[in-house]
Amino acid sequence: MTQNNTQAELARIHRSMMIVALIDFPGALLFGLGIYGLVAGFDQDFLPILANQAVIVNVMLLLGAVIMAWGMFRMVMLAREKQLLLQQRK
Repeated sequence: MTQNNTQAELARIHRSMMIVALIDFPGALLFGLGIYGLVAGFDQDFLPILANQAVIVNVMLLLGAVIMAWGMFRMVMLAREKQLLLQQRK
C-alpha cells in the first residue's frame, strides 16, 4: 500500500470514528436521563412530561443502551482496522 493510500485510509477511518462519536452522543444522553429517571425520578420541575411515564423511562434506557452498544462495537472495529493499517505501514 502506498503512502498516499495509507493516509487516505487513515483519514477515512478517523472521519468514520468522528461520525460514530456524534451518533453515540444522543444514546449516552438518553441512557443518562433514563438512569436519572429510575434513581431520582422526574418531577414536575424537571421534564414534567416524564413525571408519570415509567414506560418511556424504560424505553429511554433501552434505546440509549442499544445506541451506545452499537457505537462501542463500531468504534472497536474501526480501531482494529486502524491498528492493522498502522502495523502494515511499518
